[in-house]
Amino acid sequence: ALAFGYSFIAGQKATAVRPSPPAVAVSGAISLQGPYFSDRDRISDRIIAAINHTRRTLDIAVYSLTQPEITAAIQAARRRGVHVRIVTDEEQALDRHSEIGYLRSIGVPVRLSEGFRGERSLMHDKFAVFDEELVETGSYNWTTSASNYNYENAILIRNPQVSSRYEEEFGRIWAQAR
Repeated sequence: ALAFGYSFIAGQKATAVRPSPPAVAVSGAISLQGPYFSDRDRISDRIIAAINHTRRTLDIAVYSLTQPEITAAIQAARRRGVHVRIVTDEEQALDRHSEIGYLRSIGVPVRLSEGFRGERSLMHDKFAVFDEELVETGSYNWTTSASNYNYENAILIRNPQVSSRYEEEFGRIWAQAR
């Protein structure tokens, strides 16, 4: 395992690599739903159902959000009093199909990230944490293209240790985003 070290990009020494917290060793109860696949399992409906069941907090780290039905569910959650936060890729948020501008306009807290190296990096995560207990993750972008054209996947995980690790990661990305 790499603790502190250096990586090389195009022959140039890059910044030190920080150690990652240890991987989650799951003990106790875990509930897995999936894996789900975009060409046959209606992933967006599963995400919408999870949003609709959320009562307290919803933290979303997603590369791209163009799916109007998911946006409507997020808006409804906010109206129910759910504390929603979204961090997304800065460049994708400017896409003409992005729902991010709309969500910001109705008061959803949104921060934009350029990834952890800036300029040429991406905030390419695709996960959400619902009520600090359920995680949705996978390659699935929250987009119309992901639902209608792309091969994508998602899994839902209910476990306190896994949820906590994703919440920590969300907080770290949220803190560096603007």
